[in-house]
Amino acid sequence: ILRLEAKLTRAALLRTTLINAILVALWYGFSISISVYNTWMFSDKQLNFHFPLFTTSLHMVVQFSLASLALLIFPRFRPTASQAYTPLDESTADSLKPPQDSSKPLMTKTFYLTRIAPCGIATALDIGLGNFSLRFITLTFFTMCKSSVLLFVLFFALLFRLESPSWRLGLIITVMTGGVVMMVAGETAFSAPGFALVMSACFCSGFRWSLTQILLLRNPATSNPFSTLFFLTPVMFLALFVLAIPIEGLAALGAGLAGLSETKGLPLSVAIMLFPGFLAFLMVSAEFALLKRTSVVTLSVCGIFKEVLTISTAGKVFGDTMSPIKISGLIVTILAIAAYNWLKYDKLRAVAKQEAEVRAIGLLDEAEAGVTKLYRSLSTKRRYIRGILEPTVWITAVP
Repeated sequence: ILRLEAKLTRAALLRTTLINAILVALWYGFSISISVYNTWMFSDKQLNFHFPLFTTSLHMVVQFSLASLALLIFPRFRPTASQAYTPLDESTADSLKPPQDSSKPLMTKTFYLTRIAPCGIATALDIGLGNFSLRFITLTFFTMCKSSVLLFVLFFALLFRLESPSWRLGLIITVMTGGVVMMVAGETAFSAPGFALVMSACFCSGFRWSLTQILLLRNPATSNPFSTLFFLTPVMFLALFVLAIPIEGLAALGAGLAGLSETKGLPLSVAIMLFPGFLAFLMVSAEFALLKRTSVVTLSVCGIFKEVLTISTAGKVFGDTMSPIKISGLIVTILAIAAYNWLKYDKLRAVAKQEAEVRAIGLLDEAEAGVTKLYRSLSTKRRYIRGILEPTVWITAVP
């Protein structure tokens, strides 16, 4: 029996590991494909279709359509009042959890305008400005700069009191800042507009993350990525489209679309414009499936290796070069990210330990209360039996 149990355990572990490995590979594949594709499309050295804001707005339409289809086909993903978003930081979950009333609708105009819209605009700026920067900088430099997103996440987390200040966080922020400075100093083909755009995208990403924690955390309307995309992408489309018209120009956009259609043909042009939207949706789906099977810490660690793979892919596909100081800056940044993930893991482990101790104490209290109740019940029954038997004995003893 023990051998059979061990064999079944190994088989289950192997199956779980294999599924997780496939999900990680899919997540890596979709994410890196999007990065390479966008670089190819927007870079002035490649296709040079210099309308990233308009193109990204079309990606939002694709993701909205696919999210709607997913909610239609899979009813279990439709948000209900009983669902809740699983927070990334359990220590802030209770303080940020909004009160839920099953009698109220999940989505109201006020909620959409005050919570969904700010998160959607911040997300749109994050993605749109990032894609815009690819017109001026290499994918390698873009990925390096985007690895500093955690710096802005921590900045806004401290600003909005989502994180408690500590010397460890201060050290991590300082080290990461040094890594970013080294990466910038090592960039031989430095572009000020490209760097400004990608760092603005990082700033918006950090702001978006904090807004998401404050406004959408544990809300049933955004309980999974599909419902979140369903509600967020219309705002993201509108924000990107409104920016695209004055910045990229309506006349220039029309000429660019006509030129692309003439060069590639209408069907292929439409496919070129919309394909990244499908990749983004598949990436979100793989990421969500992996998160449900593992943990946020696992996802964060895998994310570090994803950045390294993206840089390696950029070198092979586009011939991006890496100077020693850029490599050193990247290593410093990755070490800072790893240190933060360990700090977060240690904090979550401490919270889990406290919760386990509370549950254990609660179980002991319940057991003690049960024993006390049983003892009292037995004592009552004993007194009752005594009250019946003792008078009987006394009566029979009377002559």
